[in-house]
Amino acid sequence: MAEPIFISYRRADSAAEAGRLHSSIIKNLGEEIVFMDTSSIDLGTQWAQELEDALQFSQIVIVVIGPDWLRISDEWGMRRIDQENDWVRREIETALTSGKKLFPVLVKGAKLPPADKLPTSIRELTQRQAVDIRDAYWDHDIQLILQQLRVEVNPKQLKTNPAVDDNQLYPTAPPEKPDPIQEDKLNVALSASLSNWKKVVSPLPENPDKVRTELFRSYRFKSFLDAIGFMNQVAPGCEIALHHPRWENIWRTLNVYLTTWDIDHYISDRDIQLAKYLDYAYAKFSGADPVQP
Repeated sequence: MAEPIFISYRRADSAAEAGRLHSSIIKNLGEEIVFMDTSSIDLGTQWAQELEDALQFSQIVIVVIGPDWLRISDEWGMRRIDQENDWVRREIETALTSGKKLFPVLVKGAKLPPADKLPTSIRELTQRQAVDIRDAYWDHDIQLILQQLRVEVNPKQLKTNPAVDDNQLYPTAPPEKPDPIQEDKLNVALSASLSNWKKVVSPLPENPDKVRTELFRSYRFKSFLDAIGFMNQVAPGCEIALHHPRWENIWRTLNVYLTTWDIDHYISDRDIQLAKYLDYAYAKFSGADPVQP
């Protein structure tokens, strides 16, 4: 079966990161889903032809770009990207001319190169939305790529995930339960690092005889689409943390409630950490509109 995802990279620039990306895709989406030259070509095969065939049959080309991706040169000092027989250049040209999906992935702090520094045939690469994978936040950032790949790849080719009970109200809890945070420690957090949050208490909808204690904050955005975009951006981080907010979107406003359901809906350190993560993401989000009406 031809793999729908093709990883393009320069070995001298980002071999380790490309290999890590390859492993992450296999782990999450399936072993027959992605092609990478050093992992997918069998010994004894014609390397160039195998690479060409994999590229032609692919639907998505991921271009892994590190800090030296553009500058790498041959023994004569000529940039490889300027040479018509350069494999990375040919891979990008093929993706662009055949209308394949092209995903630039930036690693090790690299930036997308300026269009005028690229050969004319591949300058359109700079018009594609790039995704930055930070080494310290790999498990979070990789989720953004995996989510895009799930959308683009035929679901029948993806690895089957365990079924979820339609009647299951809350996700499966981590094996170890945290302790409810002490009131004095919560007050310290609310008066310092979480000064935009407050504690709220309300009846538990599925059992009104009980109450839930939550952290609450409202985030304001420049537009409705920005609010939705922020939710999409932070959702992978919540999934990695195995901790999920209760939130409601009202036009440009996102109301967020945090509690730990598996300790009877009390606030725990998980909620404190997730609140800090959301605040950090909001401070960096271009669509944020912190000015209150």
